[in-house]
Amino acid sequence: MSEQDMTQGNQGPAQAGLPDSKDLQEWAWQATRNREWRLASQRWALVREFYPEKTTGWIQGSIAHRTLGEYDISEVLIFEAVERFPQNSNTLRQYAKLNLVKGEFGKAIELIERARSSFPNDPDVRWSIISTYEASGDFERAEHESLSGQADFPDNEKLAAQYAELAMQQKDWQVALERWQQVREKFPKHAAGYVRAADAAAALGNEPLSRQLKLAQEYGNAWLVSLQDESEGESAHTISPPQRRNWKTFVDLVWTKARLNLKSEASQNHLRYFWWILDPLLYMAVFYIVFGLLMERGGPGFIAYLLTGLVPFQWFAKTVQQTSGSIVGGKGLMHKVRISPLFFPLVGIVQNTGKQALVFLMLGLFLIFYGLPPTVHWLAIVPVIAVQLLLMVVVSCFLAMLVPFVRDISNLIPTGIQFLLFTSGIFYTVDRIPPEWHTLFFSNPMANILHQYRLVLVENQWPDWSGLGWVFLGCMIGLVIVLMLYRRLEPIFPRVVIE
Repeated sequence: MSEQDMTQGNQGPAQAGLPDSKDLQEWAWQATRNREWRLASQRWALVREFYPEKTTGWIQGSIAHRTLGEYDISEVLIFEAVERFPQNSNTLRQYAKLNLVKGEFGKAIELIERARSSFPNDPDVRWSIISTYEASGDFERAEHESLSGQADFPDNEKLAAQYAELAMQQKDWQVALERWQQVREKFPKHAAGYVRAADAAAALGNEPLSRQLKLAQEYGNAWLVSLQDESEGESAHTISPPQRRNWKTFVDLVWTKARLNLKSEASQNHLRYFWWILDPLLYMAVFYIVFGLLMERGGPGFIAYLLTGLVPFQWFAKTVQQTSGSIVGGKGLMHKVRISPLFFPLVGIVQNTGKQALVFLMLGLFLIFYGLPPTVHWLAIVPVIAVQLLLMVVVSCFLAMLVPFVRDISNLIPTGIQFLLFTSGIFYTVDRIPPEWHTLFFSNPMANILHQYRLVLVENQWPDWSGLGWVFLGCMIGLVIVLMLYRRLEPIFPRVVIE
């Protein structure tokens, strides 16, 4: 509705026609939401003119004039609303609030008690009663009413939060922390339970706890509760997080975030968790059709040889691609709380490892039905997987660290993975490589690791421990270097990711 419509509206319905009720009220609400109070008061006047039976025209008009400091006009409107709409509790609540603003606490209490008598089962009235006593400075009565309100309306999160806010207003920060924890336990999605509790912790000078509370807003109250030190014998309502960041808390946070990401990812697909199996199966089927059938590569046992290379390599490729931009993608969280940038690539690694467990299980079942039953050598798959996981941690964390500084590298990563795909011996055996090139071939850690998988799963042999050991040693050296770089660059990341 335009300003021209408003002018026409002043001519009256007989001249301009009666405007639609919903459109007219939305037009007025728009000014209210934008806090354009003078304009809002004019528009709500039109609502009252055309639709005097609508409560909002009177109540919101009174609020607009009250905000403008025009208390006399506001009182005329709200008094009329009380007379016209005796079954609406908000009229008395707003009348009481007007008197609070004017500093007439006695009249405000009289009006709100009148609302209690008329609407004893209305939780909003109870909330206004508590607010009225609080504003009048009677915190003892406000506390009493708040406890009573929670007993009468135990499932009302607004009243529960108000009880905690009373402690905040009295600057009783420790009590406020305990009350906000009760809010989180009962209403874990209530944002104030985390944000306002973080404010209370900051007021106590406990910055580590304040940061954890802000982080818990994203990862849930269950994670925060898991940090409590029960061995100290504190009550269930006392938050006792660690006073400094430690690896156990960090690992738990990574694990929780990865688990939540997996649930979220599965819920977005109609096939849910089954897609984690179907996707790699389709991927492997494409390569088998192209190389095994159309190009007639390989021979007897080629499909087992192909899959034992493709399955681990796909794990590596997906993890590296997903995590390379994880620090840049996590810039929002990084600017809210202090958290190590390592958190972001590690979450992606754990997330993909969780999905890969199902794929490895499917690969094992396929090999059994294919005529390659498990032997004692299959136990050696555990250290092979562990070394590959270590390699992925080093490569993923290094690339994730590099991308914020040189964004163009993210465009080269798919090409690099494609290069590794064809140079790691996935589609051909080591016998086809000239002996003089073996040293260079196995200097590729993925080629070495895939060779170990095939020794164990296809050829029923123990891994080449020497070759696997060199890869492990190289990964450990790389891990130490990466950790040192992260430690040095951690203060710089929040600035770099937004450039």
